[in-house]
Amino acid sequence: MSTVKDFETNQFPTWCPGCGDFGIWTALKNAFVEQGLAPHQTCVVFGIGCSGNMASFLNVYGFHGLHGRSIPVATGIKLANHKLPVVAIGGDGDGYGIGLGHLIHAMRRNVDITYVVHNNQIYGLTDICRPRILW
Repeated sequence: MSTVKDFETNQFPTWCPGCGDFGIWTALKNAFVEQGLAPHQTCVVFGIGCSGNMASFLNVYGFHGLHGRSIPVATGIKLANHKLPVVAIGGDGDGYGIGLGHLIHAMRRNVDITYVVHNNQIYGLTDICRPRILW
């Protein structure tokens, strides 16, 4: 049986103090353990930005992809291996901005993936621009 420590790497997150990404990181590790998964039985696809930094802090099979493209990559992985649990992770700019079209099509196709959005209401890669969307 895996433990939370099994899903950690030797690097500690560099997110800002108080950032919600710490909670998401902890929740994912706990969820994997509760599901009885081992690191080699889990695949996570990461977008870019602060959420994508989790690729360095989570000990799983992973793919660190392009802006807004974590859902298509996760879909391809799931179609290649139906038994593999696949999680896609993106920030709000990644998922609600450039990646929103992929989210809609993933829902239409009903592929068995989990999508987690780190919504900090900031496009952090563009000098802290606020997204022009209603919250």
